[in-house]
Amino acid sequence: MNKPDITCVIITLNEEPNIARAILSAKPVSKEILVVDSGSTDQTVTVAENLGARSLFREFTNYAEQRNFGLSHVKTEWVLFLDADEELSKCLQEEILACFTNGAVNCNGFLIPRKNWYLGDFLRCWAPDRLLRLFKTEKGRWTGMVHEKVELKGRVCTMRNPILHYPFRDLYHQYSKNLKYAQMLAQEKDKKGEKFRLFDITLRPILNFLKHYVFKGCIFDGIRGLIFSLFYLQYTIQKYSLLFERKQITKKNFREN
Repeated sequence: MNKPDITCVIITLNEEPNIARAILSAKPVSKEILVVDSGSTDQTVTVAENLGARSLFREFTNYAEQRNFGLSHVKTEWVLFLDADEELSKCLQEEILACFTNGAVNCNGFLIPRKNWYLGDFLRCWAPDRLLRLFKTEKGRWTGMVHEKVELKGRVCTMRNPILHYPFRDLYHQYSKNLKYAQMLAQEKDKKGEKFRLFDITLRPILNFLKHYVFKGCIFDGIRGLIFSLFYLQYTIQKYSLLFERKQITKKNFREN
């Protein structure tokens, strides 16, 4: 069976434990695997190239720009974006192959559900988490510094089967990763001129906890769901505390000048 006219793009930084899993899962549906690395000091690039991927270096600025850099080097009609800590499920591989071998595809992109592994099992409450990851190369572009999204021209369809996501090695890794994202989001909000309010570190964290634990159903994931929801509360506090800090630094610099 001929492979679809798809290139898989993966952005990386020190992803040696994950990169082989991601590449091997994308190979059955991709003519080319393109890794955009931002300076890994481990064996990420070596492992990727040994598995047949083409690697490019770009110093990291933000996630959208990294992805768009990769997009600019895609030569196929379609592009699939996969994170290094993700893999295509076997059922998703089969669905993509069936979709692209059964005639013309009548849309410009596909939303794909994602299942998220957390403390020993996939969470039910962090689902279906649908993401636009497969689209026509000339029809889409990534926007946003953090939690970036695709702006796509044309009709969007939906795949049934999931990407499998393994975002955290352990809870310390989750804390560190959340803090990194919180710093980037605070920077983005500050650049946009968003104001800090007391509500942001008092009621907003509680509301976000309730949103995940109650309304999104994390309560049904037991202790794992409770811990996940509490980490989301903490992440909200981190994000807006860092925004407050940036505002204070700006005020201090203004006074000194």
